[in-house]
Amino acid sequence: MATLVVLRGNSGSGKSTVARALQRELGAVWIEQDHFRRVILGEHGNYSPLSVVLIEQAAAQSLVHGRTVVMDGIFNSSGYSESLRRLRDGHDGPSLFYSYDLTFDETLRRHQSRPGKVADFGEPQMRGWYHGWNPLDGITEQRITAQESLAQITRRIASDIMAATTTNRRDIGQDEI
Repeated sequence: MATLVVLRGNSGSGKSTVARALQRELGAVWIEQDHFRRVILGEHGNYSPLSVVLIEQAAAQSLVHGRTVVMDGIFNSSGYSESLRRLRDGHDGPSLFYSYDLTFDETLRRHQSRPGKVADFGEPQMRGWYHGWNPLDGITEQRITAQESLAQITRRIASDIMAATTTNRRDIGQDEI
């Protein structure tokens, strides 16, 4: 059963690392917000309506074709809540939403462990992008904390997917898992 998994968090939190691991483990379609915005659309800076629509349509088409989708990005609440609600409500399978709840210092520490990205941007830019906990409107998200390792996060999400697909639940909240 096609499942929608959304990983949100500040830049440098670890979203893409988890998404890549889930793609390998599940054979899922990986939709990375930064790739769509920067590479496909050539955008830098603020979000355009086109990027929101393109990301939503790519995810929706993948779900329609029976593929599990793992999306990762900042997906700020003001720009993406409506789009992500449409995705959740527009398919018959489960939808699981996760968001990193990390301090700025922890986010910066994680970013500094990525040599390729450190050259692209640093602390000043990250301070400007950092929003702390920024929950989506109308969507229950499960928190990912600094205490969880990549393996633990990946196992937890894979387990949540298995539970959601075996019980045929569409939307599982933090208190239900």
